[in-house]
Amino acid sequence: MTQRIVSAGFLLAAVVVLVQAYAIPQGNGYQAVGPRAFPLLVGGALAVVSVIGLVQAFRAGAGAGAQDAEAEETHWPSVLMLVAALAGYALALVPAGYWQATTVFFAVVARVLGSRKVLRDVIVGLVLALATYFLFDRLLGITLPPGLVRLAI
Repeated sequence: MTQRIVSAGFLLAAVVVLVQAYAIPQGNGYQAVGPRAFPLLVGGALAVVSVIGLVQAFRAGAGAGAQDAEAEETHWPSVLMLVAALAGYALALVPAGYWQATTVFFAVVARVLGSRKVLRDVIVGLVLALATYFLFDRLLGITLPPGLVRLAI
């Protein structure tokens, strides 16, 4: 039942993203990729994954017994810790900077999900954050918050 609710919620979110993406005005002149492209891609992918989740949930629900219901229980303390981590990330993003906040966020989420290798999580988070930062900020020209420590590169 939980998977059905979550999948339906994500499908609703996908519809909202797609509707809002179509409200973004296209730029003047020729652009190979306009400002709508990424939101449309995200909304479309979210819709596809949501529909797959719904189909799987209804297929599994048709043959589910009492034993399956116990396996679907949600660990709410973990969910609440992840929501708190996401809220902290949103608050820290601009003042701390993208790559710094993202590195800490990755390590915190990994810890909440059961990882006990803090150094590895910080290194992986740093590599992913820097790679994403360079992709968006340097290559695509999409400015991300530099934060406290500006990169010299």
